Amino acid sequence: MPQAEALAGTFEIPSMERVRYGPDCLNFLAEDVEAQDGRKVFIVASNSLATKTNVVDRVQGVLGDKAVGVFHAVSQHVHRESVLQAAEEARSAGADFLVSVGGGSPIDCAKAVAMCMAEGITTLDQCDDYSTKFEYPDKVEFPSLQHPERVPKHITLSTTLSAGEFTNIAGMTDSKRQVKEIYLHPPLMPVAAYLDPTLTVHTPGWLWASTGMRAVDHCVEAYVSQAHMPFVDALSKDALTILAQELPHAAKNPEDIGSRGRCQMACWMSLFGLLNVMVGLSHGIGHQLGARCDVPHGVTSCIMLPHVMDYNFPVVKDRQASLAEAFAVDTRDMSVDDAAQAFVGALRAFIRDLEVPTRLSEVGVTKEDFPGIVHDALEDMVVATNPRPVTDEAVAQLLEAAY
Repeated sequence: MPQAEALAGTFEIPSMERVRYGPDCLNFLAEDVEAQDGRKVFIVASNSLATKTNVVDRVQGVLGDKAVGVFHAVSQHVHRESVLQAAEEARSAGADFLVSVGGGSPIDCAKAVAMCMAEGITTLDQCDDYSTKFEYPDKVEFPSLQHPERVPKHITLSTTLSAGEFTNIAGMTDSKRQVKEIYLHPPLMPVAAYLDPTLTVHTPGWLWASTGMRAVDHCVEAYVSQAHMPFVDALSKDALTILAQELPHAAKNPEDIGSRGRCQMACWMSLFGLLNVMVGLSHGIGHQLGARCDVPHGVTSCIMLPHVMDYNFPVVKDRQASLAEAFAVDTRDMSVDDAAQAFVGALRAFIRDLEVPTRLSEVGVTKEDFPGIVHDALEDMVVATNPRPVTDEAVAQLLEAAY
């Protein structure tokens, strides 16, 4: 056997203190806020949960008189304007603690609100000083917070599978430029995340399915990343296996909290190594489809991931082949090429069975949008670890293929 290359590197573990999971773990919220010295809690929630369900009422009931306000005008893709509005309301309420309720948008909004409260950000242009700057392939600038000690603590109550609660990254959209920006600051990491499947029963099937595909995208792109490593490989493969088994059923049966809870666990597993391994081109394109064309991020994964896997095939076919077993594909008599193609075929069939969009033309994207998406995707930091080098022409061809 030839001598294997020695592993070497650094793995940084995000500073979240606790993950609670299981039915009605929400009931521990007041206890955890108290343990973190929280006195006045401001809630950032999705509009639908606040106005059409009892979820936010349940949260307020658990918090009691600690709850001092609710912001539920969170815009999809977290536009700067809604963040500044929420931050101003939180300041006015005298809040010293944040709780987010919902999917990726309220979670990222709360992170961005925490940043604005700590840094005294009150104008749109001030946000520019804190966003990550990236130039493909490897030029990156990470601004620092000036007052990290002022960042209010934050607990998340997630109701989708976006997994944004498990990072110190906030995605925020600059409406003027129609660009999704990354704000990466360690103090923005929530102190705790709650995976309570009873809070997800109101999440529509299409949203559960599409955000579940976002978790699938995390698994696949982390596994084939330039920076892949065994610890994340194991989590990604097991998470993908769980999602392949549970996601279609859980999307159609929201009352099955056991199945939904297993999807939540897979979602957590899918993102644990993100800050170390990163993802790739599917996410990079997806971020900009969201900012420019208002396509939900989960839906962008449904559309773009198979095409990106086709693009990456020449350089990662062995790793793609090893993912086929997650979809119960028997590859014992297949060549590596055939097994890798069987994986992508199984992935496409899985997405079709979820009954979600699979073409850009189905979600309002026009070919006139392509040049802007191409340009902005190459300025998205996550494309740096895509296993195959990325060019403007390649991104344009992928958009055409997905149209």
